[in-house]
Amino acid sequence: MAQPLKGLRVIDLTKDFAGPFCTMILSDLGAEVIKVEKPGYGDETRSWGPPFVKGLSHYFLSLNRGKKSITLDLKTTAAQKIIRQLLQDSDILVESFRPGSLTQYNLDYARLRRLNKALVYCSISGFGQTGPYRDRPGYDLVALAMSGIMSTTGEEGRPSVRVSIPVADIAAGHYASTAILACLSRRLVTGRGEYIDISLYDSIVSWLSYLATYYFATGKEPRRMGSAHPSIVPYQAFKCKDKELVIAVGNDSQWQRCVALSDLRDYQRRNGSVPIPIEYATGQS
Repeated sequence: MAQPLKGLRVIDLTKDFAGPFCTMILSDLGAEVIKVEKPGYGDETRSWGPPFVKGLSHYFLSLNRGKKSITLDLKTTAAQKIIRQLLQDSDILVESFRPGSLTQYNLDYARLRRLNKALVYCSISGFGQTGPYRDRPGYDLVALAMSGIMSTTGEEGRPSVRVSIPVADIAAGHYASTAILACLSRRLVTGRGEYIDISLYDSIVSWLSYLATYYFATGKEPRRMGSAHPSIVPYQAFKCKDKELVIAVGNDSQWQRCVALSDLRDYQRRNGSVPIPIEYATGQS
């Protein structure tokens, strides 16, 4: 795999999922990522298990491949000095502290840009650096519920269901890495870094996509439909005698071929052989 970020250094002051997911993408692209963890405790995902692989949580391993790791207590002057020394020759800093927290450690963007004008500084939080919810902690589940996505997930008439993977965290991590790459591109022209503000809530709200336009177009709240789709039919899982069957038909032409295939299978069950239509035999299906 090409490593377009080879030669760039990232200081990773994140934990849990969204921030480490972002910095893992940067690591996969070739950047040197130095993960800074709290002494004696580390990233809390180190304890999220079972299972554990050679003493390490599978959860932690899924988000931190390819990174270097050091432990520093950012409350101490010595640790703050080390971070500033590292940042003199670094390109990117990603942090996931509560808004304003790094100011008390003299590691906020306003101070660090004077140290390194080319630094791209990305903050990831639950609800962003401004606004009435800025001081509230944020987890994926909270953002998922507040965005409305959770109200559309699951079966009709049953309680809300969490998506099996942390989609708000993943969305924020992806947006953060994309924004960082955009700022690096701009830096080639200006020579200066940028500040990026990413929130879990904003990120997952943007994923509402057609569910949001459905509401704006009809005034009706989208409802839970299980695996079904509000605009495309059939596009869901069907329970059969031995297992589930997923049928995804995106247009009328595909539907006609789906019906033809179903008829052929029924014909085979009755007659023991299948007459192949010309479009299937010639590969035009």
